[in-house]
This record gives sequence, C-alpha cells and structure tokens, in this order.
Amino acid sequence: MIQTYLRFTTAVLHLVQPYSSSDKPPAGTVWSYLKSHLQPLRNILLISLCVTVLAASVEVWLISYAGKLIDTLALTEKENILQVHGFELAVAALMLLLFRPLSQMLRQATNDIGLNCNTATLVRWRAHNHLANQSVGWFQEDLTGRTAIRLVDIGNHVADILYQCLNAMAFGFVYMIGIVILMSDTDPRLALPLFLWLLLYIAMLLLFIPRMVTAQQTFQSAKSALTGVVVDGFSNIDTLKLFSDRELMINDHKVSLENTRQALFVTRQIGVSLRTILTMLEGVMMVGFVGYGLWLWSQEAATIGLIGSAIALSLRITTMAEWVFESVRWIFLRVGSLREALKTIAQPLAIPITNDAPKLQVRGGEITIDKVQHHYGLKQGGLDTISLKIKSGEKIGVVGRSGAGKSTLVNLILRFHDAERGSIHIDGQNITEVEQDSLRSCIGMVSQQAALLNRSIRDNIALGRTNITEHQIQTAARKARAHEFIMQLTDAKGNTGYDAHVGERGIKLSGGQRQRIALARVILKSAPILILDEATSALDSEVEAEIQQSLSSIMQDKTVIAIAHRLSTIAKMDRVIVLNEGKIVEEGTHTQLLAANGLYADFWNRQSGGFIGIEDQ
Repeated sequence: MIQTYLRFTTAVLHLVQPYSSSDKPPAGTVWSYLKSHLQPLRNILLISLCVTVLAASVEVWLISYAGKLIDTLALTEKENILQVHGFELAVAALMLLLFRPLSQMLRQATNDIGLNCNTATLVRWRAHNHLANQSVGWFQEDLTGRTAIRLVDIGNHVADILYQCLNAMAFGFVYMIGIVILMSDTDPRLALPLFLWLLLYIAMLLLFIPRMVTAQQTFQSAKSALTGVVVDGFSNIDTLKLFSDRELMINDHKVSLENTRQALFVTRQIGVSLRTILTMLEGVMMVGFVGYGLWLWSQEAATIGLIGSAIALSLRITTMAEWVFESVRWIFLRVGSLREALKTIAQPLAIPITNDAPKLQVRGGEITIDKVQHHYGLKQGGLDTISLKIKSGEKIGVVGRSGAGKSTLVNLILRFHDAERGSIHIDGQNITEVEQDSLRSCIGMVSQQAALLNRSIRDNIALGRTNITEHQIQTAARKARAHEFIMQLTDAKGNTGYDAHVGERGIKLSGGQRQRIALARVILKSAPILILDEATSALDSEVEAEIQQSLSSIMQDKTVIAIAHRLSTIAKMDRVIVLNEGKIVEEGTHTQLLAANGLYADFWNRQSGGFIGIEDQ
C-alpha cells in the first residue's frame, strides 16, 4: 500500500518538467509574468481543474443527500428502512468511505505536489537563469541578500497564486453553483438570499483588496530591505565590530525593523476590518437563508429535509466564505509581493546575451584597447579614453594610485561592464560580439580578494571544470604552495584535506591560504590570458618568493596583465603601464621608467616595503 502511494505521488510530481527554459526575458507585469509560465504547466492545470471540480461536486452532493436522508427517515417506517433504501444507503456509504477520500486525495496530490512543487521550481529555475546572465556590475548595484531572497520567494508567490486560484475560485465556484441548483430544485426564490450575500461579498472584496495589495507591496519592499541590511551586516560583522559602536548597530537595525513593523501593521489593519465585515455578512446570510427556508416550510413549500440542508449549507457557506476570503486575500497579497520581486527579477540584462554570437577563438592572446572610456555613468573615475596594445605572449604590469582605473581596465576586458566608448579586441575579435562564456573561459584571474565558495577545497580548485582528475587538482595545489596546509584542514563535519569545506567566502581560511587556493584554480584552468590583480598581496615574503617561481613558469606563452602596488613583483615584466586619473601617463620597461624620473620613479623611490605611496605629490 505504501509503495503504491509512493509510486502514485512520484508519478504526479513528474507530470511537469520544471526545468523548462525560456528564450524570452521575464515580463515586468504580474499577469504577463504568470502567463509566461503557463505553457509547461498546461497539463497539470487542466488535471487540477478537473479534480477540483470533481471534489467540489462530491461535497455539494453530500449536503444534498443529507437533506434527502432526513426526508427519507421521516417518511419511512423503521423496520422497512433497510429493505426499501438499503442499496441507496450502501452507495452513499461507499461514496463517503471510498469515493470522497479518493477525490480529495486526487485533488490534493495534483495541487500540492504536481502543481505547487513544480511551479515554484519552474519559476526559480527561469529566474535564476536570467539573473545568472546579469553582469557583475548589475549585482554591484543592489544588496545580494535582497536579490537572493527575491529569487527564492518569487517561486512561492507564483505557486501560491495559481494554487489558490484553483482551490478558491474553481472549488468555490462549483460549490456555489451546486448550492443554487440544489435550492432551485425546490424553489428558485430560496437562492435569492445567497445571491444578495454574494453581491455584498464581491463588493467588499473589490473595495478592500486593492488597498491590501498596495499595503503588501510596501511591506514586501520593507521586508526585502531589512533582509538585505541583515545579510550585509552579518557578512561584514568583523568590520562592524571593529569600527561601529554596538548601540549604533542596534539602533540602525531597529530603524529597519520599525519600518517593516509599520508596513506589516497596515496590512493587518486592513485584514482585521475586512474579516469583521465578513463576519457581519455571514450573519446576514445565515438569518436570510435559514429564515427564508423556515418561512417556506411554514407555507408547506419546503420539506424538513430541505430545511436541514439549508441549515447545513448556511453553516458550510460561512466556513467556505472565510476560506475563499483568505484564499483571495492570499492571492492578492502574493500579487503585491510578486510585483515587488519583479522589480529585481524582471530587469533587462545590463549586458544582453547574443544567442548566435560566435565563440572567442584565441590564437595568441593579443589584446587591443582602442580609445576606451568608461566612467560608470558618471563624469569622473574609471578610464578616460585610453588606447593600449598588448602583444601575444607579452607580460605587462599596471600600476597607479587607488582610483587610477586599474580595476576598471580589468573589468572591461572581462566584460563585467561594457565600455561607454571605444572597443576592446582579442586577436582581432571585438569582445562585445563574441559569446561571453567563451571570453571568460580564455582568461584566468587571481584577485586581491580571493573569492571562494562554501564548498570543499577540491570543488573550489576545480570550479567550472569537469573531468578533472585528483592528480591534476593536487598538482595545481602543489604549484600554488597550497598542498601542505590543505592536508592539515578539518571542517566541522569531520571532512579533511581536499574534502574540507572552507565556509562562506572561505572565511575558515587565512587570506594567504585563500589566495593560494585561488592561484591553484587559475593554474588548473591554464587559460591563454592571465590577469593577476594583487595576486600575491596576502602572502608573506617567503611564500611569495616560492610562488613567484611557479608563476614564472605558468606565465610562459601566455598574455599577462599584472596589477600590483608592490612594484618588485612587476619589475621584470616586459612593459609597465602607469595609470593616473584614468589615463596612461607612462609606459616602458622598469629601467626605462626609472630613467624617465616620472611618476613611476616617484612611486619606486617612495616605496616602503615595496608599496606605492598614496599621498599626493
């Protein structure tokens, strides 16, 4: 029995393929967004509608039969009840014991498993696919925590809207129609109180629901902001504890909490008033429905069984009215939440994907930067119309004060941002006209802030690469001088060595350890273009000297761009580029730049321990 149930529910789950991608960008309005997800769900929606109608019909029949049973008992002799109505009673018992539970199971399994689980997964899958194509610059414009929460929640929003529509609208509609038919069989006028109540009920919903949607949207915005602030704070808890007063931290959090509380208060305030009015309408309906039925009975226009049915129906309708109200309220609350989430999820790609773009073909790794300008939409900062040609296999160093444009140069080559003016070519191919993944697959990078995921050491080194052997992973780690400390690692779950997890952002490792893991990752990738952005800044001098030897062999036959404040690390480069205020102000070999006695020479002379002085001249 259990195995049969498990096979049945599993089959229901597989009625939908939730990993169905869409080539179209997500719609920005609620109803268009919902409509765009209906195609993969069409079969389960049809099945859900059918079983919901079936289950509602059984419920109406049950109330109807209860009234008939009262009349049957009143008109039949006790000793003849089984002889005359035995078969009918057996059928009714079968309906209650088998058919009704079966219809409800079909309805709940279809809606809860087939529809709800798959809808949430489908929406999240498509939303993640869209956000994963957003540029790095786009992610820098909003709080990561808020974006993540909206991505997860949007699946619940859409699933709940569809689920409640089928359960409340379809079930409630069939139930109401069934009641009208049941009452009309005796006297069409008996349905009159129900119609009057229904009109008042709909008017009440039309009056209050728009206000509730607006209030919920405001609440979701405040809640998302609160989540983003909390995630941002906890992600930087060490910095906050070091620089921020504890009372100030608490007060800042209190402000966000109070904004959320006030927004929630408005939604609950509307809900309480709506429920109170609904309870009053239920009283009006019960008095009118039952009272009118009693008057018909007193006029011998209705049987006692019908009156029993009327009483049962009035009680059932009040319960259903509350259920439908909660469902409708929930639908429109989710509509408000969905509308708020779409502000993030439905944003067009900052750097559009060209589906038929060719892959980048790297032959030697020559990089040509032609009159590139990028100020991040501002009038200053970034790069100010620079031109630069890096030959295949050439190793260049890039130096300059903070804000000179070094990171902007790297971000534009990686196409994390698109240049506002000018162009960048790799081996004659405009990077804006090639497939973005192929561009980044040809570039290896180690940055000052070595980024690690909360996965095992092995997964972090082999990130993005399949069919990698353990020997290859360990060889890369040895070249990065990481193997020895890796073998000594143990995480909270008892995993050791390359199986040990590094924690969020690699927090369980020191800065130098994280940087060596990142170096091992780049060594394993072995891309033809290599970018080193302060790649050894977190290492002590002894380890740095060892790794520099490894880097020298790794850089053979590669085009290399190395950014460093520690000038000794780039003194042996083929050429050094000096940036200042977004412009190239000097270039040449280390020896040539020292002889020129310009900005580079000033940096070199004023270094203490090998770092560029940042004070103004």
